[in-house]
Amino acid sequence: MQSTTMAILTLYGVLGVALFALWLKHKSVIRQKERMRDKLGSVEGNLTETSQRLDLLSRGVDTILSGTPQVHGLLGVHRSLESAESLLFNQGIPISNSESCAIASHAAKAVLKHHPERDPEIDATITPGLQPLSERLAAMLSEAEMKAEDIELSAGEHRRLGDLFHSVERNDWAADCFHRANELDPEDEFALRSLSEIQRQKGDLEDLDRSLERLLAISPDDMEVLKEQALLLDGNDPTRVTRNRKRLEGLGASQSLSEEESEITDIAKRARDAHQGIESALSQSESAADLVERAAKQILLGEVRGALESVEMALDMDANNGPAWLLQARLLAAGKGNTKAALKSIRRANALGEYTVVMESEILENDSRTDAAIQVLEEHLKKAPTDPEARGKLSLLWLSNGSNDSSRRVLDEAPDESWESATLHIMRGRLYLEDSDEHRDNTGKHEQMLLIDALVAFDKAIEHDRESGLAWLGRARALRYQGTYKEAEVALVRARRLIPDHTSIPLEEAHLSLDANNLERANALAIEATTRLKNNSNVPFIRGIIAARQGRLEEARNFFSSTLDIDPDHVRARLNRCSAALLSEDLAQALDDADHLVNARPEHELARLRRSEILMNHGDWAEAETELRNLLKQNSKHTMALVHLGTCMIAADKSEQAERPLNKAIEIDPSLSEAWYQRGLLYLDFGRVAEAMSDFEEATRSDPHHIDAKLRIAAILHEGDDLDKAIFAWRQVLDIEPQHQLARRRLIESRDLMASRQASLLPKD
Repeated sequence: MQSTTMAILTLYGVLGVALFALWLKHKSVIRQKERMRDKLGSVEGNLTETSQRLDLLSRGVDTILSGTPQVHGLLGVHRSLESAESLLFNQGIPISNSESCAIASHAAKAVLKHHPERDPEIDATITPGLQPLSERLAAMLSEAEMKAEDIELSAGEHRRLGDLFHSVERNDWAADCFHRANELDPEDEFALRSLSEIQRQKGDLEDLDRSLERLLAISPDDMEVLKEQALLLDGNDPTRVTRNRKRLEGLGASQSLSEEESEITDIAKRARDAHQGIESALSQSESAADLVERAAKQILLGEVRGALESVEMALDMDANNGPAWLLQARLLAAGKGNTKAALKSIRRANALGEYTVVMESEILENDSRTDAAIQVLEEHLKKAPTDPEARGKLSLLWLSNGSNDSSRRVLDEAPDESWESATLHIMRGRLYLEDSDEHRDNTGKHEQMLLIDALVAFDKAIEHDRESGLAWLGRARALRYQGTYKEAEVALVRARRLIPDHTSIPLEEAHLSLDANNLERANALAIEATTRLKNNSNVPFIRGIIAARQGRLEEARNFFSSTLDIDPDHVRARLNRCSAALLSEDLAQALDDADHLVNARPEHELARLRRSEILMNHGDWAEAETELRNLLKQNSKHTMALVHLGTCMIAADKSEQAERPLNKAIEIDPSLSEAWYQRGLLYLDFGRVAEAMSDFEEATRSDPHHIDAKLRIAAILHEGDDLDKAIFAWRQVLDIEPQHQLARRRLIESRDLMASRQASLLPKD
């Protein structure tokens, strides 16, 4: 019995433990289920949030790219490049060369699909986002060790691919593509031009020469290519140099180098001569000389950075190369803040025997150290007084500094042998022109003897150097001052051919066109001068004259004011602003300018005449008479002063004294219509109608458009009995001014009066 009880109790215990274990397991499963439900809810929430963000991002990208739909397709290009890279590098399975080329060609065509064929002359923009893909393609091709010839593309496709590589500065691949494009299509001019641009930047002058020769085969009359190749050859190939020269002459283009280009060419020549004079065993010096010559050509081609690198390489090879130091000084001086380094290079070149004094003075002058530049030249002339270039530069510096006497003294001290150069004669001619300008500003007229002396000086300069553009430019200016415009134009054309980039050429041409009354051309040339000359007072002055002649007085006054802001002593600008203000009836402004001119330039006749006219418009007859008498003391035969004096006397009720100056004006200049008209008014005042009528008729004979004289004639005839003559006279007034109300009214009155007279003479029944 006890054993049975124990067995049952044991069974119950086991069942209880089992039930308790099951209950614990159940609780654990429930908790785990709750945790999984929570996690699944969190994941679902995250997925929902992520989906919303992706949707928002997708809509945002679509919105942003809606204005540039062409960018959408770049995702396909990205996938193509990914696939190509995977096939070429990542699959671990070797592929044949033909398969590699096919893969690369497919990737290149995918990129080119978004860079379609365009007119190469039009500077088209590259699709945004295509450049990074082009960079990636170039990197892939480089890693695969391929060349342009391995990619199966047409000539046009190679050129377009070269454009893309060039835009991301992968110039090695760009040049290879352009070269391949030219091989496939030898007539592809634009691929050659792009290739030559890269070669020019890299300084590959021999390759550049070959590219230019190919260009000339396609476009034999391209003047820019002919000139550039002539610079590259520099006498090394006489046959092609002669060919280019004759072709340029046939095209009417100038082959002349500017002064700066000539100096750079001379440096290259000296470097080449030094190279030829050294034994060929000295290969290091030979290489340095070649680098200097190469740098000089790079400067002429506009590749300054490459030129500086070439010069530095030359100096690393040969630190005693004088032309290299000289060229480095010029390159450093062209940049900002390099004056100290440029001077150091100049002095090193001087120590090696190079001629540097003029360049050193220019560097100092450009750094606003004019006094130091003058001192350098003066010290040099103490040692070498016969140096015409240094003496001419010193004279020019004094002249630019406003010291004409010092400039002239430098020339006067020159030894006789210095005058065998054109430089000093050019400077003497400039000084004569400066004196002529000063005389014109003081009196209003050029001194003809000074102009003759200037012409003689420039002609002597031309005798010594017929290719001196500055001498021809000075001659053109002197001839313009003399009024011989055709000869001036011939000289100016010669100057432009010799020194096409000189900043004064378009300005002088504008002055000449203005004097010849070719306003449209003068305006175009003035605008051209604006791009070359900054803050030059003559440019707004010319445009002001043009505006004044075209009747735009307010615009003209603004231009003259701009001129005076730059140069307050510009006499002609102030005088013209005074005249424009007078015509605009701004008498206060006009009188201010006239007073300033008379005080500053008391001998300027036109300034005094303008002041008298302004005073007459003010009704200040007494002061105007005083001003006119002062003018007549300077020039007793000034006809307009005599006429205005007569007008003042008539207005001041001194008519009996007015006849004498008017008679004198007519005696000096019988064709002066205003003198006849004023004397006619005087005689009319005296009641001497017949004599007044005669003077009015003389005025109209001298000036058929003198409307005031014609009005007086018509009025006198209107008061008489000869209605036919009166009607004819009123018609003449209306021929000049059709809207003249008084003339039209008087004409109608005369016709009505004639009709009534004719009606009264008809027989009555």
